[in-house]
Amino acid sequence: MALFTVFPTRRNSFGLKFFVLFAVFIAGISLSFTLLFFHYQRAALEENMTGEGLLLARLLAYNVRLGVFTENSELLKDPIGGILQHEGVLFVTVVSAEGTLLREEAHPSVLKTPERGFPHWSTRFGQVRKTSAPQVFQGSDTYEFWAPVVSTAQFTSTESLYLAAPSHETTRITGFVRIILDKEPLRIKLKALLLKSITLASVFLVLGTVFTYVIVRRITRPLNRLTEGLKKLERGETFEPVLVESKDEVGRLASAFNHLVETLQAREAEKEFLAEELRHAQKMEAVGTLAGGVAHDFNNILTAIVGFGTLLQRSLKNDNPYRIYVDQILIASDRATTLVKRLLAFGRKQVINPRPTNLNDIIKSIEKLLARLISEDIEFRISLADEPLICQVDTGQIDQILINLVTNARDAMPGGGSLTIATRSEYLDEDFFGPVEKGMPGRYGIISIADSGIGMDEETRARIFDPFFTTKEVGKGTGLGLSMAYGIIKQHEGFVTVETSPGEGTTFHVYFPLIQAAAAPETTEFVQVGRGNRETILVAEDDKAVRKLAKHILERSGYEVIEAVDGTEAVKRFREYAGKIDMVLLDVVMPKQNGQAAYEEMKLTKPDLKALYISGYTQDIINRKGVLEEGFNFIAKPVNPYELLAKVQEVLSQ
Repeated sequence: MALFTVFPTRRNSFGLKFFVLFAVFIAGISLSFTLLFFHYQRAALEENMTGEGLLLARLLAYNVRLGVFTENSELLKDPIGGILQHEGVLFVTVVSAEGTLLREEAHPSVLKTPERGFPHWSTRFGQVRKTSAPQVFQGSDTYEFWAPVVSTAQFTSTESLYLAAPSHETTRITGFVRIILDKEPLRIKLKALLLKSITLASVFLVLGTVFTYVIVRRITRPLNRLTEGLKKLERGETFEPVLVESKDEVGRLASAFNHLVETLQAREAEKEFLAEELRHAQKMEAVGTLAGGVAHDFNNILTAIVGFGTLLQRSLKNDNPYRIYVDQILIASDRATTLVKRLLAFGRKQVINPRPTNLNDIIKSIEKLLARLISEDIEFRISLADEPLICQVDTGQIDQILINLVTNARDAMPGGGSLTIATRSEYLDEDFFGPVEKGMPGRYGIISIADSGIGMDEETRARIFDPFFTTKEVGKGTGLGLSMAYGIIKQHEGFVTVETSPGEGTTFHVYFPLIQAAAAPETTEFVQVGRGNRETILVAEDDKAVRKLAKHILERSGYEVIEAVDGTEAVKRFREYAGKIDMVLLDVVMPKQNGQAAYEEMKLTKPDLKALYISGYTQDIINRKGVLEEGFNFIAKPVNPYELLAKVQEVLSQ
């Protein structure tokens, strides 16, 4: 009945199969052990009996030397009597060397069983007299031992007799002795041995079976609990940890199962968290994509406003009453331009000019500006790494990151405090990065901005990089500062982490990949804007206002302008005036044919044709569409008229 409780489903029970298999295995071992034990013990008993018989024969031959030599049977009586007293000795015979029977006696038990016969001594005599060594002959019920009787003792002492160490003196055989031993004592011992072996095997089998049962019980009971636990998990029920009763393998298995379930539950929670993080990342990416998509139209509009406004501003005298209106228009345009740039920076769509730069040098160059941004009641400290931290970054963009983070830190300390900017390097392996946001393992330069301000709770920290999210009062923040910083960092293949808690301050860690290169020296090129020398420029722009602005600016500066509304018309107009055109000003993305494709067709006619690209699309959109190769002359909208003239003059002078 106990087996049924351990193996409730007997046919398909792993425990029952294991128990039967192991029980058969133990039974096989027990049987093998019994047979092997019995075999070796039987051989040992037989060897002991033959050894004892040979010893008795040698002893008798030694003691009857004188009686055989004198052929006096009375002298043989005592030695033979002594031998007959040994257990199992049935018959003793002494014969002379010539074959004369000197004396023959039987054990009293033999006399009581006259029907029991023994082979006559003459049967073996002819075979025995040919050798001087003792002989053993085995029958069905008896052992027959023969030993020669010599005139001189073969053994120098009694000890040598027992050790069977004959002397080397010359001897002469005077007779032979024969002893017949009964096998019955051997059979009795073998029966006892067999019974002992069976008993040992049975004990071993019983103990092994009980041991197997205990082991199987210890295994199957936790396994049954594990199975029940799995079924509960499948049904979605509450899982109760499996009881760990021991520290052995089974106990460790139960502990591992409990840990597995806890891990699965934790991973489910983490999965929900990661799904939320992914949705957040997708939302951020969607906003960035939207920002990049609308930038083209915004920048075309702003280009016309800024361009015509600047021309109007330059045409009015300072005392003109309308000058103030134009100034306000340009100020609003500048704010709109900054807003678009911030949106593009958040969406990682901003055009950047990265160069190998030491992060320490960037902080040193902007240190005074940052110090002026904070109030006097804030202690400002800078701690820079001793080693150079060379990264591929755009210096101006890193300045924007620092300005935004320092400004936020200042606003988080209305009552004063401390602000520390520190740099260091660190090697980051794959384990450092999260499952949603992966990074490349390697050495990173780190800028840490730590304040002792009011800090943030977890809900606020999770949203600080969302565009237009701000905790400041209305009118005191646009909610784009950290969003812009986040976008710039991502565009530089870096990442940012935040450590904060309410009342404990906030620390931003900004990571940029380090590179093996020397920092590029800072150079500032001043381009003198002059008048043209009647060079002819083909302007291809699909936006009418921007096209008119470009024509007006260039014609006022001494250039001749040919207009085209798209890429196809630009190629057509170029073929009409190929020998006259010195340069082309092409919008990158236009209907029918983009600027790059149009330029490639024009180069077939004039390989050395100079070109300047202009676009309200961002650099990464242009690259993704495959219409602008890196290294081409490019200027981004919105563009100031004088910046456009300077860039045109630069391209013409190449």
